[in-house]
Amino acid sequence: MAPHTIFDALQLAVSPVIMISAYGMLLLSMTNRLGRAIDGSRELAGAGAPGRTRQIEILVRRARWIRSSILLIVVAIFMVAMLVLFLFASVFVKVDLKVAVSTLFVASLLSLMLSLACLMADIFGALRAMEAELRD
Repeated sequence: MAPHTIFDALQLAVSPVIMISAYGMLLLSMTNRLGRAIDGSRELAGAGAPGRTRQIEILVRRARWIRSSILLIVVAIFMVAMLVLFLFASVFVKVDLKVAVSTLFVASLLSLMLSLACLMADIFGALRAMEAELRD
């Protein structure tokens, strides 16, 4: 196998690997948000104070949105990883995988967009929780 073939394959894989890194940073942020929501609900449940039920319900709803967001970003990362494999395969096997690569790329971006929509739902939930706390 010629060295330039390996370099071509590596060049093709650089952009998707950068996408994986960016998605990973989003995933880190989301898992931190999930941890804060869980910790907040435990703290409120342990306080046992009346009027906290609504805040706990909001935190549970937020945790579900964050869970959905995490799931979707993990799916996006998986698709980008498959994209890298398909790019390597297309260089070494000389098979035309343009349709598969394009499909994986678009599906990854759609999954990212849905993940961000879920994250925004969580952010709106956080604002509702703050408003509920200020009312109490």
